[in-house]
Amino acid sequence: MAATDLVALMRLIGERYQFTPEHYPELVQLVGEQRTAFAVKHSALHMMKSVGAIAAQGEAADHGDLMDIGALRIAIAKMLVNTLKLAEVLEIEPWVLGELVPEVMKSK
Repeated sequence: MAATDLVALMRLIGERYQFTPEHYPELVQLVGEQRTAFAVKHSALHMMKSVGAIAAQGEAADHGDLMDIGALRIAIAKMLVNTLKLAEVLEIEPWVLGELVPEVMKSK
């Protein structure tokens, strides 16, 4: 299923990836802000995995190898999935993200 707008993407991701005790047994013991903190940490770990995959391709290129564009595409898509899931967890609406993009692009 192809989704091209943030609302559709966030809905798709939110339905597929849920922070529930069935998926994450540690959540049984956590409530409120603790659950949010778990989701933030877990999302960051997934993002770091994506950054590592991207860095590996860049590092390989530094040594004269060809970058695997397919691997880069997958890593970038996974980064987007985790970013949008984290936005959902933090209750950041898609249109708010859209409004923030030009704002953060102005900052240094």
